[in-house]
Formats: sequence, C-alpha cells, structure tokens
Amino acid sequence: MAEKKIAYTERDFLGLRNELLRLTNIYYPDLIKNANDSSIYSVFLDLNAAVADNLHFNIDRTLQETVLGFAQERSSIFNIARTYGLKIPGNRPSLTLCDFSIVVPARGDKEDARYLGFLRRGAQVRGGGQVFELSNDCDFSSPYNVEGVVNRTKIPNLNANGIIQNYTITKREVVVNGVTKIFKKEITDIDSKPFFKLFLPERNVLGVTSIIQKEGLGYTTLPSSLEFITSKENKWYEVDALAESEIFEIDPSTPADEPGMKVGKYINTDKRFVSEFTPEGFFFLTFGNGNNRSQKLLDEFSKYGVNVNLNKFMNNISLGSAVRGNTTLFIQYRVGGGKASNLGAGAINSLGVIDFVVSGPVSLINSSVSNSLQVTNVTSAIGGDDQMSTEEVRNYVTFNFAAQNRAVTINDYVARTRTMPAQYGAAAKVGVTEIENKIKISLLSYSPEGSLTSNVSSTLKNNVAEYLSNYRMINDYIEVTSANVIDISLDVDVVITNDVNQSQVVGNVISTTKDFFNIDSNELGQTISLSQLYGKISEQPGVLNVIDIRVFNEFGGTYSDSQISQPYMAQSSTNPSNNRINVMDQTLFFLPDEIPQIKYPDVDIRVRVKQIDRPNFS
Repeated sequence: MAEKKIAYTERDFLGLRNELLRLTNIYYPDLIKNANDSSIYSVFLDLNAAVADNLHFNIDRTLQETVLGFAQERSSIFNIARTYGLKIPGNRPSLTLCDFSIVVPARGDKEDARYLGFLRRGAQVRGGGQVFELSNDCDFSSPYNVEGVVNRTKIPNLNANGIIQNYTITKREVVVNGVTKIFKKEITDIDSKPFFKLFLPERNVLGVTSIIQKEGLGYTTLPSSLEFITSKENKWYEVDALAESEIFEIDPSTPADEPGMKVGKYINTDKRFVSEFTPEGFFFLTFGNGNNRSQKLLDEFSKYGVNVNLNKFMNNISLGSAVRGNTTLFIQYRVGGGKASNLGAGAINSLGVIDFVVSGPVSLINSSVSNSLQVTNVTSAIGGDDQMSTEEVRNYVTFNFAAQNRAVTINDYVARTRTMPAQYGAAAKVGVTEIENKIKISLLSYSPEGSLTSNVSSTLKNNVAEYLSNYRMINDYIEVTSANVIDISLDVDVVITNDVNQSQVVGNVISTTKDFFNIDSNELGQTISLSQLYGKISEQPGVLNVIDIRVFNEFGGTYSDSQISQPYMAQSSTNPSNNRINVMDQTLFFLPDEIPQIKYPDVDIRVRVKQIDRPNFS
C-alpha cells in the first residue's frame, strides 16, 4: 500500500476537519458517499477534529507555561523562578517614628530618675487597624537610643502656682508594622532528613527573625524574646542559597548613626536555611542536607596534617546541616505588612502587648508611671507594599536571572532593589539611570492616602544603598535619591448620543482615564501614549468620538512641587496658568526619575460632552 500523505500544518478545528475530509475523499472515495451535517460520517469527522484540536491546545499551553515570556499561571512563573534559583519576596512592612511618653514625679528641680522605666523591644502599638512593634529597647533613663543618637526630651509640668509637679519624658523610637509570633516544631528521627521542609501556619508572613534549636521534646513554655537574640550556639541562620556559608549578621557592638538601621558583619555557619513563598502566598523553610559529624571528623584529620576531602565520601555539610532528631525548633517570625500599613501621622495612638518595667522604691508611683505611658507616631508610616503581582514577578525573574546574582544592567539594579529584606522597608517605585559608572537609584513611597510621594525616608535610602553595595560591579558608584511625582489633570472632550445617560457616560470616561494612569500599572520613566487612551474612551458605550484630550501639570499646594521636563504650551487666554503640557505625537515623555499621577481623580479629570442624535446609516 502506498504511503498516505498527511498535512501536519493544520492545528485548529476547522482545518483539521477539512484535512480529514480531504483524506477520506482521496483514499476512501467509495466508502463514504454522504458528508452532510446529519450523517454519521460528519459526526465522526467532528469528533476526531475536536479531539485533535484539544490535544494541540493542551500541548501548546503546556509548552507556553514553560517559557517565562508566555506563561500565564502564577504557579508556572514561580516554578521557573525556582529553577533559576530565585526567591520571590512577600509583603513588605511599613515603618515610622513614634513618641513614647511617660509622666514621672519631680525630685527637687529635676525629674525623679528612679522612676524612668524600661520598655522592652517588641512592644506593640496600634492604630488604623494595624499593629506595629518597637524595633529596639526604649530606656527612658538614657538620653540616647541604642545607636547612640539623642532621642529624649523633658518637659516640666507646672501647677497653678508655677511649681513643677512632674515631668513628661518622651523617647522617639522606630516601630515596624507586623506582629511577632513563635511556631514550635518537634523534630523526630523521621524529620531528620536532607532538605527538610517546614511550612508556617499563616499566609501573610513577613519573614523569619530567628530560629533556635533545643535538645529534647515536650517543651511546654516558649523561649523569651531575649533568648532568641542571645542564643548563638543553637541558632539557625537564613541565607539566599544553602551553598552560602557566610551570612550577614547584626553586629551589636557597633552603633548605627540612623534610627532603625543595623550594623552587620559576616560570619561562617553550617546551620542555615532558605525561605520561600508558594504562589498561593504560603511560607516555608528548607534546611540543609548534611550532618555535624562529618565536619568534626574533618577537623580531627586536620590536626594531624591530613588534608583528605572526606566530603567526597560522607554525607557532608556543603549545603548546610540537616536538622537533628529528638530536638525542638522554635521559629520566631512576623506577620503583617502590605499597603494598608502605610498610616498617616498621628494614626498610632494606643498600646497593645508591652513589657514595661518601672523599678522605683514606691510601688504606687511605679503603677502611676506605667499607666501614664502614651504613644503617637510623629511621621507617616511608609514603605509598606503588597506581594508582587504576576507581571512584577515575571519582570523580576527576567532581569534578576540575567545578572547571575549581580547587578550589571539597569534592570538588574531595579530587580535587586525589590528583593531587599522586608524589615528594611520597600519602595513603591524604583528607577535607575547610569552615567559613567554612577548608578542613580530613584525611589518613591506611598502616602497614607495611597498616592505616590517623593517623601522617602533617609533610612530607606540608606538601606537600599547598603543592600546594593554587595551586588554592584566593583567600578560602580551608587547614589540613592527621591524620584519626582508629576501630578497631572486632564480635560476630555467627547461626543455622545442622545439616547444614553450622560452622567453614566461621564463616569465611565473618568473611570477609564483613572485606570489608564493607575500608579500600580506605570513605572518611573515610562512613556505614555495618549492614543491608547483615545481608543479606550472611544470603546465606552454611547461615546461616538473623542474630540480632544488636554493634559495639565499640577504643582504646588497639596500637589507635588515637581514639574514635568516636557515643554508647556504657549500661554494663551484659554490657558492663563501656562501649565498645559505640549503633547507631541500624542505622547507624554518622562525622565527615568519621573512618573505621572492623577492625585485627585474626581477633581482632576474633567469631562465635557456634546450630545447628538445617533446616526442612521440605513
């Protein structure tokens, strides 16, 4: 029998059906006489074409989900990231400065120092439905914070006769959004295996702050906060990859010169773990694959000058130690974060769970001082951000993998900035430019109202600079500054039909324009094509035509002081303020440190309509 020639180029239902029909007509002309829609032959054609079309679809979709640029499922992009050895960060917490104040009795012409209390780190303060925790111990007896910066003020309170009754003592400290929790996991011999995975019981995990391991099982009490800090022998350390033996640890002996900042140093350890988020937002830890015994044997051999690499023959610790059986892990972690944690100044005004000790000689006065403790945040809480969107994850994987854990290109610096640990803050937007090896990082934060602001804390800027210093090329110099928010307003002229609700059409136009300039969709330096906005407005029901869109730069007062680099239109009677932007080729151009924003959409989007009868083309 001669080989039947089949066309393999058809891939959709109709093409596959026609190919089956062609084959039947060529090779079985006498067998099939009727191919109309009601025949059994037509049924078999449809069924076979449908099966083949379905198979093609699933093959294409499966292949698509393996390619970063085409993958649609969030889980697929996460799996690709894991293949590249990348971690996707979760929520970011906000931070702010709070004033903690107490009232202590006077003793002579000054405050009675015996009643200056001590507020332990981790103390919780509340406001706006959010919980924040004190970053460092607050010692009212000291005029300095833990970094050696003056942060205490004293105000005498006088009676009607002008005599000092008591003093209000205020300490200014950093608080970070989130709640610290402890998870206990008893490790049996079954759990003591290479690359043991441990899932934490909550989804909004900010990260692990400390892990300690104790011998034995059946603990009924949890370790104290102090134990998590001071316990070094039994402590586990988080690393980016299990192959990394050096970790950056807080150096308590060296003071920092900025509130909330920590000074660190590198140490070697085999007790290390990595953390990851699942696509669904769950958080899990993975421990090493080796044991401590192999390292001890290596140390014994080295004493006698024998340099044998036993790691080739033994279960080694090249990827860190495995967790040992008959022990208990205590995981201290934090939950919270997100954009909702960006509160305004004064929003934090109540105390939660605290450890405040006043040790004066009179217990009644001790209680009075303890009860006088009050708190308020003097600055807006900034830096909070939600988990990356699917598109943000895709860009992060693309740019980060190309650099091989190094910041080489501009996009590498953007991606690496996004990975800074949550406890050090998060920028709402990141822009990067390079001029002769000078890398300029431009940052924006979210205001408490949810808009973009150039008011970026110095702490966040310093943290970004310090974090990137470990990834930059050796000849790159990093400068971190605030970016510019370009507040804009728009006049939109449209023609609509008489048979539609004018208010509804205007509302749709405003909503479409607002979505087009959504701050979550645009990035620093991104060019904006107004022709796309014309098209989106034209698609709204009842809109016959978009006559004109005029864009204005709003600045000063409650708006940003930044002005767009793009030229304005010439001043005229219709534009007396001379802030109408000269939109060239229906395009808004922005520098790498600029981004547009419609701060007050209900006011700054003005729609003017002209109604006409619906055209009749019959």
